[in-house]
Amino acid sequence: MMKDPRRPIFGFLWPPKENAVDGDFKQIRLIRIPARGPWRLILLVGASILIVMFAGVAIMAVSSTSVFPVLITGAVLASTVVILLRGWSIGTYVNDDAVVVRRMFSSAACPWSSVARIECSGQAVVLYLVDGSMIVTGIAMNSLDTWLRPSAHDAAVIAFENWARKN
Repeated sequence: MMKDPRRPIFGFLWPPKENAVDGDFKQIRLIRIPARGPWRLILLVGASILIVMFAGVAIMAVSSTSVFPVLITGAVLASTVVILLRGWSIGTYVNDDAVVVRRMFSSAACPWSSVARIECSGQAVVLYLVDGSMIVTGIAMNSLDTWLRPSAHDAAVIAFENWARKN
């Protein structure tokens, strides 16, 4: 009688080794290139903490006043939270189907089939599309993700080129 081998405690986190991934696998979820760097994280986490502190103080300050200051405070807090959430989503994202560049007030997305060529200049990675337009990505030497970290910039450029070459 043969027993199954013991599974690790957190075995549900890893797929079984005997089930190979087939060739039809597609990456659907968008992956951020590069990962958020320390400068961006310091800025975003600090801003998040400040907004939470300001929101608590502002809500307590206007809680016993008339409706108008409450509405103004609520509108300012809601706008600030929306801008902060957008700040968390800024970046260049890729998957097997497309590349998405999210900026603070705009986004650009295109399928890999629309990309004619990629240019990695000293400043940023630029996508030239088959229709003649171009998209400047967030992968740059002076971005908050790679600032003062040239190896992180190089790794991001290589990862982006690998995604482009694969598609």
